[in-house]
Amino acid sequence: MRLAQFVPPRLRALGPEVAKFGVIGGINVIVNAVAFNLLLLLPVFDNSQVKAKVLATAVAIVSAYFMNRHWTYKDRDKSAAHREFVLFLFFNLVGLLIEVAVMSATKYMFGLTSWLAINVAMLVGLAIGTVFRFFTYRTWVFKHADPELEPAFEAEFEQLTAPLEVEFALKQRKQKRRTRKSPAPARTR
Repeated sequence: MRLAQFVPPRLRALGPEVAKFGVIGGINVIVNAVAFNLLLLLPVFDNSQVKAKVLATAVAIVSAYFMNRHWTYKDRDKSAAHREFVLFLFFNLVGLLIEVAVMSATKYMFGLTSWLAINVAMLVGLAIGTVFRFFTYRTWVFKHADPELEPAFEAEFEQLTAPLEVEFALKQRKQKRRTRKSPAPARTR
């Protein structure tokens, strides 16, 4: 007996998307953590963990967008790339706020400032932010082209282009008539 038969079809279909999102998420967790810890080594970010977190997350956001667009959601509608990128940035900023809230609570409310405490807070915030990002990406950012709307788009397209097609057909007929009526050029010896 296979375990997959107990999983609803909708969740089974979600599996490959979750796996790809997870791989990209894992890569960008590493990008985020490495950038964060490298920034903490700089004197500019001495005792500025939140600022370092913001900058490290910005690097990971750009990396994640391109990876998700070209692998996880490569089959999704690409017609509104500007809208998509703006929404991606917006939802990542909300995800960042979730991460920063967890880190700020750890540092300022609980007074935990050790390297371990800050990194655990970073990972907890990242986990909560990742769940938020997954559902917002698939729902609002990388949308499927709605198959129910395609017939409506086709009908609207035909309605808009019908007069042009008629005009084009008339021009072709006139052109054919002209070429039939014009005498062949006389040959000279």
